[in-house]
Amino acid sequence: MDLTPSEEQVMVRDMVRRFLADRYDATTMAQGPMAPEDWRALGELGLFAFLLPERAGGMSGGAVEIMIVAEEFGRALAITPLAESVVLCGHVIARDGAAADRWGEALAQGETILAFARGGGIAGGRLSGAVGIVRDGMAASALVIATEGQVVTIDADAPGIRRRPVRLVDGSVAADVWFDGAPAVPLDLGEDGLGGAVALGELAIIAEMVGAMGTLLDLTVDYVRQRTQFGKPIGSFQVVQHRCARLYTLLEQSRSLLLRAALVADGERRAAVTAAKAYVCDAALKLAEDAVQLHGGMGVTDELPVGRGLRRVLLLSRLFGGAIAARVALAA
Repeated sequence: MDLTPSEEQVMVRDMVRRFLADRYDATTMAQGPMAPEDWRALGELGLFAFLLPERAGGMSGGAVEIMIVAEEFGRALAITPLAESVVLCGHVIARDGAAADRWGEALAQGETILAFARGGGIAGGRLSGAVGIVRDGMAASALVIATEGQVVTIDADAPGIRRRPVRLVDGSVAADVWFDGAPAVPLDLGEDGLGGAVALGELAIIAEMVGAMGTLLDLTVDYVRQRTQFGKPIGSFQVVQHRCARLYTLLEQSRSLLLRAALVADGERRAAVTAAKAYVCDAALKLAEDAVQLHGGMGVTDELPVGRGLRRVLLLSRLFGGAIAARVALAA
């Protein structure tokens, strides 16, 4: 198994890292969602097209490319719809020719956002019922809804939709969504159905958590080297060193599971992603909580990025059921 990124992958990683470094530092990380103009700029750079399947107007970036890009977003603690809008919904619509023609180009250019949810019921081509909290549901131009046995798209401005804004723990805005006979367009996803796209979306979320873990650990190590107590840096105390070493172990084990999930064959990816999710969700939250505690009272304030990073990790670690849902799936 070759773990060395290709020249093209390195170029994309460095481009994303420079772009995010120009816009995020310790004072702006995780302060709020990425500005729409920055999101469109990434689209103009071709980043989203790089990740989308060819059928949706993309360049067929695979799991490894998704991992590389998402980890950089996580490293910057950037709050974006990358995992669900571009990766998950992008791979869903790519399986249906009409949906790909309608939404693919705008999604690749960063001009539109798609949101994903589960729930509701279809009767006579119309969707009814509540689907709960939908990430990016207020900003979305359309929603991809997985009902029992069918996946549909619904225009966000279609009749029969009610949306109420909800502020999430990381500062992003979601929507509480109800449908009352909203016209739904069924998607033909073929034999693989929804599973492959969901696995890639979850892979992106795991990569974001691993990127965030790296940043939070770096910030914490820098802090304990500078913070003095009893005339010495607290990083010189053995108990603090051991604690940082345990956090480093959590990070490296998480990264190993992420790499495995990205590098396995397509047929094995769902199981590998589920296994990674079962571990990384808890490990990322543990690292973020300890990073805040090692920063002392300042760690819980909005002035330091570790407090904001904890809230970001808290949200990411709960998406799609988090570690509990992954363990249940593994046990089954």
